[in-house]
Amino acid sequence: MRQLKINMESEKLKNLIEAVLLASDEPLSVNKIHKILNSKTKISKSDILSSIDDLKQDYENKNIEIIQVASGLRIQAKDEVRDYLKLMFSERTPRYSRALMETLSIIAYRQPVTRGDIEAIRGVSVSSSIMKTLNDRNWVRIIGYRDVPGKPAMFSTTPEFLDYFGLEKLEELPELPDTKEPINYNLDLEGKSLETSENSEDFVEIENYSEDPINDQEITPTEN
Repeated sequence: MRQLKINMESEKLKNLIEAVLLASDEPLSVNKIHKILNSKTKISKSDILSSIDDLKQDYENKNIEIIQVASGLRIQAKDEVRDYLKLMFSERTPRYSRALMETLSIIAYRQPVTRGDIEAIRGVSVSSSIMKTLNDRNWVRIIGYRDVPGKPAMFSTTPEFLDYFGLEKLEELPELPDTKEPINYNLDLEGKSLETSENSEDFVEIENYSEDPINDQEITPTEN
C-alpha cells in the first residue's frame, strides 16, 4: 500500500513538472521548477530530477521531447514532425541575409570579437542594421571593450542564442573542418539548428579563418 502511494505521488509530481514546462514560454532551470513547486508542497530537487528522467523515458516513443538548453529545460516537438507543425502557423519564419548569418557565425565561433575583427575576416564592412538585428533578437551582447585606441566594443553570443538553436553550451557548436581552405557552413535559422553544409547553394563562406581566437589583449569589462 505504501509503495502504491509513493508511485501515485511520483506520477503526480511528473505530471506537475510536465504542466509547468508546457505552460512556460521560456526554458526553466531545475532550480526554477523547484521554486515553483516547492511553494505549495515540500519537494526535493532529487525528486524533480528523477521525475524529469521519467518524463524523458515517457517521450521516447512520442513526437515530443525534453531538451536541455542554456537557460534550462523545455518541451518541444522532435525534428521529424517540425515540417508538419509549420503548416499550423500563418506567420512566416523570418529569413535573414547571408551577410547577417555570416556575421553571427563569426561571433559564435570567434568570440569575443569587435566589428573590426568581423570586417577583417569577411573582407567587407558590417552594416549597423545587421548588428541592430542581432541585438534586437538578443543573440549577441557587448561584454567589454578592447584596451586599444578607440576602445572598440567586444561582442559575444548570449544564452538566448543558445536557446534558439537548441544548444546548452558553445562546445556543442558543430566542429569546423580542419582545413586551410575557405570554410563553408550554413546557419539553419528556420530549423533552429547549426549544421555544416558542403552542397547547399546558400552556404556561408568565410576566408582566412583560423581556429585560434584573435588575440584580444586587454578587455575592459562592461559594468553591470
